[in-house]
Amino acid sequence: MRSKHSVSEKLLSWPDFVLLVFFVAFLALALAGSLSPTDGTSTVGAAFMPPSAEHPLGTDGLGRDVLARLMHGGAHLIAVAAVSTAVAAAVGVALGFAVSAKGRFADVLSYLLDLLLVIPSILVVMVLVFGLGSGVGTMIVVTTAVSAPYIARYTRSLVRPVAASPYVTAARLSGDSAAKTAVREVLPNLAVPLATTVGMRFINSVYLVATAAFLGFDPLGTGSDWGTMIQTGVTGISLNPWAALAPTIAIACITISGNLLLDRIGKRSNL
Repeated sequence: MRSKHSVSEKLLSWPDFVLLVFFVAFLALALAGSLSPTDGTSTVGAAFMPPSAEHPLGTDGLGRDVLARLMHGGAHLIAVAAVSTAVAAAVGVALGFAVSAKGRFADVLSYLLDLLLVIPSILVVMVLVFGLGSGVGTMIVVTTAVSAPYIARYTRSLVRPVAASPYVTAARLSGDSAAKTAVREVLPNLAVPLATTVGMRFINSVYLVATAAFLGFDPLGTGSDWGTMIQTGVTGISLNPWAALAPTIAIACITISGNLLLDRIGKRSNL
């Protein structure tokens, strides 16, 4: 019989706790734009002023407060990444159930999803942005196109062994439809592993939206997201390096700590 101490260590070890603190801290920063004294678009001083008591991270190339832009840009990025991931998760899970079935349609759909997996994410961004234009809607389409195949393939690997279990077979023999059985019997058993995978795709969405902005696509249409801040900040990095370093550190802390944390949770959930 395991002690309470060993169980608590399994659920949250010190490395997990440190990663959680980093992830929550920078996620809170990203969502705290409404607390900023300025909206991040107003000129408050000269271009690329160094940090001061009034402007802790200095100003950017247009004399705007870097800290205010950091907070507002993060809020926009996280919101778009969250909505995009939710849409991608819904599409991915539905496709995962579809390709887990037997038949020619499922085989063809599976091949198409595998084809999407080998296309570089940045190529998907470029093609869809040039075709649809920049904007939140485009980024939702981009994130769905990139993340849904991963979620679908993982869902398929989870569904097949569960679908062959005795209680699912009993539900089908009792007259339940395939859709009803999937929702009531199969999906609840996949909640934990799917949540971990969707969480990782959210981290990937943050990275994807920021990368698109850094390349100049400005997918959010705000001009103040973290990726755009890095792009404009590097031009004056010798004058105020924080104009580029601050959003870079924020993105790195969210994506790296989030990925490591979710990876550890996923491995521990299988113990």
